Parts: sequence; structure tokens; C-alpha cells
Amino acid sequence: MKKIFGVCGIIACLLLNACKNEVLPLDELTNDYLPLAVGNYWNLDKFGLRKITETKVFDGKTYYAITQSHDTSYVRNEEDKIIEYDGGKTSVMFDLTANVNDTWQYRNYTVTLISKTETINIGKQEFKNCYQFYFDIPAAVDDESTIWLSPGIGFIQQKCHGECIGGEWKLKELKLNGKIYKL
Repeated sequence: MKKIFGVCGIIACLLLNACKNEVLPLDELTNDYLPLAVGNYWNLDKFGLRKITETKVFDGKTYYAITQSHDTSYVRNEEDKIIEYDGGKTSVMFDLTANVNDTWQYRNYTVTLISKTETINIGKQEFKNCYQFYFDIPAAVDDESTIWLSPGIGFIQQKCHGECIGGEWKLKELKLNGKIYKL
């Protein structure tokens, strides 16, 4: 009987250890605020999965397809500007060279870089120097959102303002360079 309890104890310890959230090796990550590689993904709780599924060439430039349940965006990084290709037009989604409070147009949105020094805590991990971008459609009431990008990780948090479902979403799992991390 003692042997059975001993074996069960060892199995329980192994299972609990396997369920631990892996701490991201922040010192090994690049400073790239949106790592673009086919297979990378970001899964935010209640928001869902953003996954890079393929590359496509438009106007001689390679774009990465970031697919969500309701949308696919084709983006590339050019001189620290995340540029989206949409039906023959391009616009800057995230300008990593902007100064705090700078604004620009992206689709129907006015985007403002709110901060370059945000700290986001998820579980036991602290992510420093996150960029906070505020998206607003001036002609629409209650259609604002905020997206945070973390260095070496990309999408880490998102918040919907006004009349939207869900509120705030944090990264719960991501895949970078073939390795899956659960937070």
C-alpha cells in the first residue's frame, strides 16, 4: 500500500510541475516590439488568438499575415514602423519611432502613442518598457481601444473603452521562434 501512495505522490508531483507557467527568458529576447515570423502567435485571455500564418508579397514587399477569428492583417516592419497593407493602400499601425503624444492616421483611426515606459504584470512576470498605443475613430462614439506591445514579445495587453464586450485582455500564451510560453 505504501508503494502505491509513493508512486501516486511522484506522479502527482510530476503533473503539478508540468502545469507550471514557464517564465519567459526576457534577457534572451530581442528588442523587436512585434516579432514577425510565420508560426508566432499571441493568445490573449477572452480576446483570442492572433497568429502569423503566412507571408505574401504586395508591391514587391513581403508582408506577414496576422490572422484573428474575424480578420487578417498584412503587416511588415520598415524602419520600426509596423505598416499594414489593406486593399492597395498602406498605413502605419504602430510607429515605434514616434514620440509620446504623437498621433497619426491608421485606417479610420487616429492613433496616439501614450507611453514608452509602461510596466505590465502578468502572473509572476513583469514586462518593462511596453509601448501603449491608443486607437480612436473620431466619428464613432465608444469605439476606442488601447494596445500594449512588449519588447521581444509583441502583443501583451489590450483594452476596449466604452461600449464593448470583454474590457481588458492580457497575454496568456504565446509562441515565439517555435517555443510556446504560458503565462
